[in-house]
Amino acid sequence: MATRRLPNYLRTYRKHSGLSQSELSFLMRLKDKSELSRYEGNDRQPSLRTALACQEVYGKPISELFAGLSDSVARDSRNRMKRLQTRLQANIEPQRTGSRIMQKFQWISHRLLEMPNFKLVSA
Repeated sequence: MATRRLPNYLRTYRKHSGLSQSELSFLMRLKDKSELSRYEGNDRQPSLRTALACQEVYGKPISELFAGLSDSVARDSRNRMKRLQTRLQANIEPQRTGSRIMQKFQWISHRLLEMPNFKLVSA
């Protein structure tokens, strides 16, 4: 059974570093420690710039720092790709294998094959 990951691990990595919220806020170019506190408490999602600063400061990939959010986005993206794949499949004309719709269908099918836990819709 897979364990559910925390929305983010900012507090965990901050505590491990021994640095205060004020010190890390300075390193990440945040206006004050309350901003970092909101990110740590998952009360607010950081901008891309702040997420990249977290990655740089902690030396961990964004997907690890924001593991729960990353998992949620991945699930949602996969589901939407599967839905689009189904829509595209409904519009494929068998006699026109070089069509733009077929190209899109093949691209999205290939992406889904690269992902864990996929279910491929056949053309």
